Amino acid sequence: MATETDHERSNLDEGAWEVPAAWHNVALPVRGFPPYRSFTPDQSAVELLDNLIAAERNSLHLALAASWPAASAEAGAAALAAPTSATPLGVAVLAVVAECEGRHTGSIDYWYMAVDAWVAQRGVVFAAEAALIATTMTREYRGVPGGRGYDLTPWSVGRRFYHFYSLAALQRAREHLVAATDDHYRAAVARLGEIRTANGTLPVRIASSYLVPTEQSWVADDIDAPVLDDYWAHTSYALLATAVTTAPQLETFIASLRPANRSCVTTAEYIGAVTRVGPAAAETIAAVGFVDHVTNWTRENTRDLADILSYLPTDEAFRLLLQNLDRYGVPTAAMAAAQRFPRRAMRLLSADARRSSAVGTLLRIHAWQNPHLAAEFGVQLPDLPVVEPAELPELFRPRRKPAAVPSWLILPVLPPLLTSDTARALPASAVEVVCAILAKRNPDRAAIEQLSAILDPMSMAGFAWGLFQAWVFAEYPAGGIWTLRAVGLFGDDEAARLLVPLILQWPRQSASARAVTGLDVLADIGTPTALRHLRDIGLRTRQRGFRKAVRAKLDAVAEQRHITTDELADRAIPDFGLGKDGRLTLDYGSRGFVIDLDEQLEVVVFDGRRAGDGSWAAGPRRKTLPKPAAQDDRAIANAAYDQFTGLRAGAKKVAREQIRRLEQAMVEGRRWSARTHRELFVDHPMLRQLARRLVWGAFGVDGTLQQSFRIAEDLTFADVGDDVFTIADDVEVGIAHPLQLGEVAAEWASIFADYAMLQPFSQLDRAFWAPDSSAFAAGLGGYHDLETSPARLLALAHRGWTRESSDGTIDRMVRPLNSGGSIQLRISPSLEWRDLMRYSTHIVRSVDLIDTDLNALDPVTASELIRELEALRAG
Repeated sequence: MATETDHERSNLDEGAWEVPAAWHNVALPVRGFPPYRSFTPDQSAVELLDNLIAAERNSLHLALAASWPAASAEAGAAALAAPTSATPLGVAVLAVVAECEGRHTGSIDYWYMAVDAWVAQRGVVFAAEAALIATTMTREYRGVPGGRGYDLTPWSVGRRFYHFYSLAALQRAREHLVAATDDHYRAAVARLGEIRTANGTLPVRIASSYLVPTEQSWVADDIDAPVLDDYWAHTSYALLATAVTTAPQLETFIASLRPANRSCVTTAEYIGAVTRVGPAAAETIAAVGFVDHVTNWTRENTRDLADILSYLPTDEAFRLLLQNLDRYGVPTAAMAAAQRFPRRAMRLLSADARRSSAVGTLLRIHAWQNPHLAAEFGVQLPDLPVVEPAELPELFRPRRKPAAVPSWLILPVLPPLLTSDTARALPASAVEVVCAILAKRNPDRAAIEQLSAILDPMSMAGFAWGLFQAWVFAEYPAGGIWTLRAVGLFGDDEAARLLVPLILQWPRQSASARAVTGLDVLADIGTPTALRHLRDIGLRTRQRGFRKAVRAKLDAVAEQRHITTDELADRAIPDFGLGKDGRLTLDYGSRGFVIDLDEQLEVVVFDGRRAGDGSWAAGPRRKTLPKPAAQDDRAIANAAYDQFTGLRAGAKKVAREQIRRLEQAMVEGRRWSARTHRELFVDHPMLRQLARRLVWGAFGVDGTLQQSFRIAEDLTFADVGDDVFTIADDVEVGIAHPLQLGEVAAEWASIFADYAMLQPFSQLDRAFWAPDSSAFAAGLGGYHDLETSPARLLALAHRGWTRESSDGTIDRMVRPLNSGGSIQLRISPSLEWRDLMRYSTHIVRSVDLIDTDLNALDPVTASELIRELEALRAG
C-alpha cells in the first residue's frame, strides 16, 4: 500500500484534492492523466530475447511442429526462421512457446523483455498487437513423441483466457503506448479498433480497452456489457478497473463485478481509479472495502481501501471511516485522515461523538493531539479532581516501578477511573498500577476484588473498554490481549453489545484465537444480555469450528451454573428493549413512534402522540418507521432508527429459532415450574406472542396431563371452557402434545379458530400415532425398503438426526433418544458428501432401534419417530 509523508494541512484548504505524490508511482499510467510513473525500457532487450530464442531453438522447433492450429504454428515457425519479417501472431506464438518450453514460466520480467524487444525492433503498434495475441492464447498442451505440442489459438475466450504472468505483456505495452508519440498512439488505437471490431468477444474488447483507456466509448461499452457469472470471466472483467475515469463508471463497474472477484483488482488499481476519479469515488471504495466478501478478501484488502479513503478531503470520506471503525485497519486510517485534515476531523468527531464509543475514543485522541482545535470546537478532555496518592490504599503504591506502559496506550485519553466514595479520579501513577495488574496473564483475584471494592463500577467498565479500544485502534499489537480480558473482568451489557460485531469479524480476519477469547469475555461478563449475545453469535456465524466453540462455551457456562444448556438458552432470549407491555417507544426528538409486535413477531409501527406526562402513546398505524429527517435530533433519531433496524431483523431470527425450540420442547416433553413458565413465556415481551398461540398443560408428578390451558389476551390462563384457570407455582407446565390432549384437541382447535389464532407450528392438527394404532402393531418393519428422496433424508437433520459415514459417504442416519438408546436407518445408495443430490432416489434398507424397543418408549417419543419416518414416504 502506498503511503505519503505526513504533512501539515491545518493551514491549507482541507477541501482541496491533491493526488498524493506516492500514488503516481503505484498506479498504472493512463495517457492524459499525468504525471506518469517512471518507465525505462530495457536497452538490452533485443539481445536478451535473441539469445534466449537461440539457446532453445531446437526445442522450439519441435514444439511448434507438434502444435496447432496450423496457421499459428506456421507463423511461429516463420518467426523462428526470420525474426525481422515475422508477423505479430508469429512473435506472440514464439514468445508463448518459449515461455512454456523454457525456464521462464511465471516470469513477469520475461514479458517485459519481450515487449521491449518488439517495440525496439518493430514499433509500438506491432508490439501492442503482439501483446494482445500472446495474452489471449489458449496454451493447452498434449504430449507427443519426444515432447509436447500446444494449442496456440489466438483470441481465446475460454476458462484460461488470461494468464497471470503474460498479463505483464499488456501492462508493458500500455506503458509504451503512454509514452508513444501522438501519431504512433493514433495508429495503435486504429489497429486495436480493427481487432476489436473483427473479433468482438468481450475478453478481447476488455484487453483493448486496457491497452488504450483513452477510448472511453470502448470502456463504457465494456463496463455495461453482460458478463457470465463465472470466476474467470470476471477475472478478465476486473481489468477494467485500470480504465475507468469517472465516478459513474466506477460505480457501475463495481456493481457488475462479482464480490468474490473484487480482490482480483489490486490495491494499486484501486489507487489508480481514485487518482482519476477523485473524491467522488469515496462511496464506491467504501462499498467494496467494508462489505464481508464471499472469498478471496483479506483484512489487508479492507485496510488498504480504508487507507485510500483517508487521503480524500471530503466529509463523506471521513464519515465512511467513522461508520466502520470496528473493521480492521479503519481506526488507523481514520487517525491518519484526522492528521491530514485536522479541522474537518474535529468538526465531524465532535458532532458524532455520541454515535459510538469508538468515535468518542478517536475524538479524545484527536483533542489530546490538537488542544487548540479542541478548544475552538468546545471539546474538553475530562478534568476531574484527582485523589492524592497518599489517600490511596497500599494496592496503588507499587513497591517497584510497574512495567512500562505500551507505546500504543495513551493514558491521558483513557476514560478516568473514579473512586466509589469520592468520585475523584486516580492519578496517572495509580492508573499505571491498575494497567500492570490487569496486564498479568493471570491477574491476582484478590487485587481484582480490591479494585472492584474501591473503584466505581461504571468507571471501571468504561476504563476497561477504553483499554481494549486502544488496542483495537493500534491494530492489535502483540501482547495486548489482556485489554480484551479486562473487559471480561469489568465490562457490562453495553460492552457485550459492542463486542459482538468484532467477535463475528475476527474469524474472517485470521484471528480465531482472539474470537475465542471474546467468547470467554462474554461468558465472564455473564449477564443475561451477555449470554444472549453469546448464543446469538453461535446462530450468526458461518464457520463450523467457531460454532462448535460457542456451543462448548455455552455448555461450560451451564455446567458452572448447575443448569442445563436448554435452561441457559431459556434465559438468554433478547427482548430488544421492549417494555413489559411488549412495546418499544422510539424518540426522534420532535416526534416519536410506538413499535409493537404482532403474533408472527413482525414489527408494527404507530405514530406517537405526546401524552400529558411527556411520554408517547400509540396513534395511527403506518407502514414502516421513517428514516431520520432534517427536523429530527440527528444523534437521538439515528440511534432510535438503528434500534428499530435491530429489532426488525432480530425479531425474525428469534421467531425462527424459538418456534423450532418450542416444537422441540413439546416433542421432548420439557417441563417448567409454573413460576418459571410465567417468567419465561408470559412476562417476556416477545415470547408471549408465540406462547399465546399454543395449548399448554399442567402435568402431574407421574407425567400425565392434568389440565390444558392457553394464555389469554390479558395474560391470565384460560381452560378449554374459556374460564380463568389458576396454577400453583410448583406445578409442572409444558406444551401439550395432541396425543396427550386426546379428544379435547378438537375443542381447542375450535376455540383457536373462533379467535382466528394461527399456531406457530403444527400442534392441534399434528398427526400422531397412539400405542394401540396399527403403526405400533406393525413396528418399524414397514419402513424397510422404503423409497425416498435425498431432500427428505436431509430434512431429518432438522429433527435431531445426524449423518453417519462408514466409507466416506453417508450410509446411515442416526438419532439419539432422550430416554436412552437411539434409532438408526441405513440407506442405499449412500449420499455423497460433495454431491448430496447425485441420486434422485434412495432406499431405506433397514430401520433399527438400538438399546431400546418401540413399546418401551414414551408414547409421544414413539409417535414422533413414526411421524418422522412417515415423512420419508414419497408423494
